[in-house]
Amino acid sequence: MFSLLLMLRETTLSAQDSISSRIRSIPAPLAEGRIGWLEVEADSAIVITGGDVAGEPLHPVRSGGHYEAMIGVPVESGESLQVSLRLQRGEHIDTLVAFMPVHSTAYPRETLSVPPAYVKPDSISARRIQAEIAQSQEVSRKSHERPRLWRGEFILPRTSRITSRFGTARVYNGEVQSRHLGTDFAGAIGAPVRAAGRGVVALVADFYLAGRAIYIDHGAGLVTAYFHLSRADVHAGQLVRAGQRIGLVGKSGRVTGPHLHWVARYGTVSVDPLSLPGVERQRASGPEDSLHAPTAAP
Repeated sequence: MFSLLLMLRETTLSAQDSISSRIRSIPAPLAEGRIGWLEVEADSAIVITGGDVAGEPLHPVRSGGHYEAMIGVPVESGESLQVSLRLQRGEHIDTLVAFMPVHSTAYPRETLSVPPAYVKPDSISARRIQAEIAQSQEVSRKSHERPRLWRGEFILPRTSRITSRFGTARVYNGEVQSRHLGTDFAGAIGAPVRAAGRGVVALVADFYLAGRAIYIDHGAGLVTAYFHLSRADVHAGQLVRAGQRIGLVGKSGRVTGPHLHWVARYGTVSVDPLSLPGVERQRASGPEDSLHAPTAAP
């Protein structure tokens, strides 16, 4: 059997023989609330069959002489992020555990005034909200069962002014209620909203908070969502391409005015959707730094 524990640049292992390996992140270090990549190089006899990060499955794919997998870094992950990988060599299976460095991000606050019913909904509305959260999380869970669908770079769903950025603490009527886990784009009612990347429409719904919403499953755990629409122009099960119009800006749900709220999630981990455009170039360019360590062999 073989095992490896990485803590930043320190390695602890227990086995008889070792073989050369390397694990690294792109970017290095990773950043809180953003998409990143994990690259693992190991002996050709080792097969990486899966893994997990922040409670979400990883989907490692062999690419040339290494494996690569997308990572969603939680907003409050701390100084390091634990990554577990399942490794197989012949009949032997074991787990590699790595603690990858994470760069902290300082997020601002913004104060909003909305009707009290949206801040502290009644019991019926609260149950509805919880049911809708479960419905959206099911979209994320099923995305892990779908192969990667996106091709090439992601694009912005709108090119208008950004009115609220990801990670901002939301203060409603004087009380901190939540963190803004999306990016808001300005837009008049009826302005077009476009798909950020190729994928399957997993859900079209009318939610209490999000209003009219569209969820696109890009496969391999990656989902984007588009909230507060006035109209949806697609239906569940439809395959859409990057740049295709999927709906129109509106002011449905909990809003202070018309705009698009754009969401990106790796599984149930919310990440800054602005980290999606350029993510393929980021992977291709590689990291400025990496973590090196030997992997123990059975």
